[in-house]
Amino acid sequence: MTDPATATTAPATALAITRVPRTPLMPVSFMQQERLETGRDTQLVNNKIAVGVRFDGPLDIGLLEKCVSFVGSRHESLRTTFPVTDEGYVLRIGADTGVALRVFTARGATRELRLADALRVLSDDACRDYDLSAGPLFRAAVARVDENVHVLCLAMDHIIIDAWSVRVMIDDMLAAYTAHAAGREPDLPALPVQFPDYVAWERGYLGGPALDRLVGYWRKQLDGIDAIPSSGLVDPAMAGGSGRPPRLVKLARPLGHQLAADIKGLAQSEGTSVTGVVSAAVKATMWKHRRTTMGDEQAGDVATFGSLANRARPETQRLVGYLSTVTTLRTVFRGENTFREVVALDARTLWNALRHQRIPHSLIMKEIGSPLYGARYRDPKAMPSYMNFDFDLLETTQEPLRPPPGLAARVVTIPNPEVPRGGLRIIGYQMDGGMTLELRYRDDRFSAGWAAGFMGDLHRLLAQVSEDPETKLNKIF
Repeated sequence: MTDPATATTAPATALAITRVPRTPLMPVSFMQQERLETGRDTQLVNNKIAVGVRFDGPLDIGLLEKCVSFVGSRHESLRTTFPVTDEGYVLRIGADTGVALRVFTARGATRELRLADALRVLSDDACRDYDLSAGPLFRAAVARVDENVHVLCLAMDHIIIDAWSVRVMIDDMLAAYTAHAAGREPDLPALPVQFPDYVAWERGYLGGPALDRLVGYWRKQLDGIDAIPSSGLVDPAMAGGSGRPPRLVKLARPLGHQLAADIKGLAQSEGTSVTGVVSAAVKATMWKHRRTTMGDEQAGDVATFGSLANRARPETQRLVGYLSTVTTLRTVFRGENTFREVVALDARTLWNALRHQRIPHSLIMKEIGSPLYGARYRDPKAMPSYMNFDFDLLETTQEPLRPPPGLAARVVTIPNPEVPRGGLRIIGYQMDGGMTLELRYRDDRFSAGWAAGFMGDLHRLLAQVSEDPETKLNKIF
């Protein structure tokens, strides 16, 4: 069975993403190929994205449907499907037939009850299964809370979109609504390239010397660990498991305005980012807990799992698709290192990952021969226990939405029954000048007491090193 990507893609360079001819069946990206090979028919909640927008004011639902269809028309990725053919795994761009907007009416005696019902109904609707072969993979629904409150849900299969793209979609939709409400056609900049063009570039660029160079870097970086790295963290209290299906539990820890300001000050003084300081602190805290089951040297070989936007080229800034890639961030240090030294080491780790992010993690695993290829698309209970650190939210302070005149709009969370995968995830938020760190953990692997202890250690370390970054790790713990 021939992969059409290898037969139709011209050579590419690191600096050229250009438009390619459209054909009925086009190549898929390496990330999409991993999903199609290992989890085409697996329906995991983690593979579904649902984003909500709350509108306050007199919303025109008919006009909203027109604007959602405009977004589907503007971005080819939202109209793609992945049929099974004799030619291999392919991407098909669907016809521009519009997007049907499902309409629900929330129930409840009060606005608060109706809003909760709206979110529940939209969540249930968003979690419906997707058919990757036939589509549609982009759906929309709106729930009417009352005449002046509506919640829109844009639901997509993850195979066609990443988090960066979501804000692009919302901005385009609101701009279209503003224009149509004023009797004008939307006046948005033309898109120089679309996702199929990016795929053609990726397939062409990641071959020959470029592929060898990038794989060589990651082969060296991952020597001795898995491409999906084990956190090395265990909770002795959960050695026998919980005996029930795993649930996701969230534990948020606000750092306070003063500590947040101190962390930003430390980042500036060290010539790094808030992400770099918090990442180093997370790894130092992991080192402390890893020492309960391993020696100091092994405990200091710490790797986390994260995501990179992979949007280095200007023509990809407004592109809707799945360009982001997960990455392994490995840093080696000892208890004798000062926190300042750990920050410098970890900053180098992140910088090198950014320099080598053009190769997606799926291709790294395939080239290195990892048996974990496709693990993220299979049964989450079989996933290795890793620490995921989402750092983008610590740095990204997006501008508020620009709603049409007469309406207020803001992003709201659509409840998502997320399936626990790696076991541990830390997300950082900047809110109102302060900072919050949230630990999400699987309750079949970690207890509430262990989670509270880990977050307490992380908070204590940040408070101490913000005052004295020359403190050695073995003097903190």
